[in-house]
Amino acid sequence: MATSLSAFLRPGFSALCAAALVAVTMPVVAAPPPITWGSPQTVSGDSDVDTTGTLLYAFTFGGTASPPSTTVNGVTFSPFRIPGGIVTSATVGNVTISESPGNLLAYNTFGSASAPFSGLSSSYQSLLGTGAYADVPNTITVALNGLTSGQEYRLQWWTNDSAKLTGAFGGSFTNTTASAVNSVTLDANVTNVVGGVGQFAIGTFTASGTTQAFSLTEPSGNNPLINALQVRAVPEPAMSALAVAAASAGWMLWRRRQKAVCTRSE
Repeated sequence: MATSLSAFLRPGFSALCAAALVAVTMPVVAAPPPITWGSPQTVSGDSDVDTTGTLLYAFTFGGTASPPSTTVNGVTFSPFRIPGGIVTSATVGNVTISESPGNLLAYNTFGSASAPFSGLSSSYQSLLGTGAYADVPNTITVALNGLTSGQEYRLQWWTNDSAKLTGAFGGSFTNTTASAVNSVTLDANVTNVVGGVGQFAIGTFTASGTTQAFSLTEPSGNNPLINALQVRAVPEPAMSALAVAAASAGWMLWRRRQKAVCTRSE
C-alpha cells in the first residue's frame, strides 16, 4: 500500500515542483513607478541642496550672459543659458527644456538686496538669482536624458523670484505632468514682498528608459519659472548593481535547491 501510495503521490508532487520552477523562471515584472513628489520646502540655506546618492547632473538656468557655474553644499550647478530671440527649446548636456508654440525666456535678476534673500550664501543667491520661464502657453516641459533603466533617481527643482519683477512671477508654480503620482505646488515668493524667497521640491522615480519628462505649469495663467534643478542616483549605481548581483545569486541557489528537492522526490 505504501508503494502504491508513493507511486500515486509522486506525479502530483513532481507537477507541483515543475509549477514552482515555472513560476520562478517567469517572474511578473511590474512597470516602474512614475515621479512621486515630496511636499514643498521653503528656501532657507545651503543645506536645502540634496546630497543623497550620487550626482548625475545639476543646472542653474538663466539668460545668455548668465548664470555662472556655482557650487552650493558641495554640489556644482552648471550654466544652462537660454538663447536670446525666439526660442522654443534649449538643450544643455542631458537636459532639454521646451515650450511650444510660445517662447522660452530668461532673466538674470531674480535676486534681491533685501532680507531674507540677502542672508543666503553668495553661491545660493547666484543659484536662485537667475531663471528660465515660459511665455504663452504657460507650460515648460523638462526632459531628463542619460538615465539608466531600472535605476532610482531623486529630482530636485527650485522656483524663486525675490525681486518681484512683475506680478507674473509672484504666484504658484505647479507640476502637472501626467507622469507623476502627485503634483506639487511651489510658490516663487512665499511672502510676496521684495526679498522674499521661493520654494523647492524633491521627487523620486525609477527610470523605465533613458528619458524622464515632467511639466511645469502656472495655474493662474502667468509664467512658470524654474531657477535650478539637479538629478541624483540612489542608491549609488555601483551599490545598485551589487544588490542586483546578490539577488541573482540568491535566486540561482534557491532554484538549484528546489530542483534537488524535486529530484529526490521522484
